[in-house]
Amino acid sequence: MVRRRKSIIIFLILAIVLLLLFVICCVFKFVHTPVAEQRDSYVYDLPYSKGVSYKVVQGYGGLFSHTYTAAIDFEMPEGTEVCAARDGEVFAYKDNSSEGGPFSKYKDKANYLIIKHSDGSFGCYWHLQKNGVLVKKGKVSKGQVIALSGSTGYVLAPHLHFSVKIKLNYDEDAYVRTVFATDKGIVELKEGSWYEKM
Repeated sequence: MVRRRKSIIIFLILAIVLLLLFVICCVFKFVHTPVAEQRDSYVYDLPYSKGVSYKVVQGYGGLFSHTYTAAIDFEMPEGTEVCAARDGEVFAYKDNSSEGGPFSKYKDKANYLIIKHSDGSFGCYWHLQKNGVLVKKGKVSKGQVIALSGSTGYVLAPHLHFSVKIKLNYDEDAYVRTVFATDKGIVELKEGSWYEKM
């Protein structure tokens, strides 16, 4: 009888823990914070090779690391070729880190490449592989391979973080909402969807 009672208690505790985990996952998936309303009229290329599809694992205003941020995370294996989403010129980069993890202490460990566009906005490619910046100065063309994806900085898993900014800080109004040419047409990307570069 005592053994049966212990089994029931353990089962109830496990059920409660699983329910809490489910609720937390739902909150992270379906609840988002507001982001900047300003939109870029430019139609961006997806930042990877033609004929390939990747899933958006965190979209605008995501609760893990995109709070009030118009940025997109593409689920992408380390070492994947990253392509320029728009023409521009290399503005800044870092690619000497090999550190990354799910804690804020890793925020400053991310490798990145920032491309300045002709209208003064910046395309930001984050979490690149160590020594993964392939173009370190000069002009880049839309579709050109510019970097290799990685898992550096504040990350749960390998992915490419992409955003467009009009100023290089983390204020909500520094970000611009973007649309991309995809197999689904010209769209603003949504979390949980897969998009193929045409």
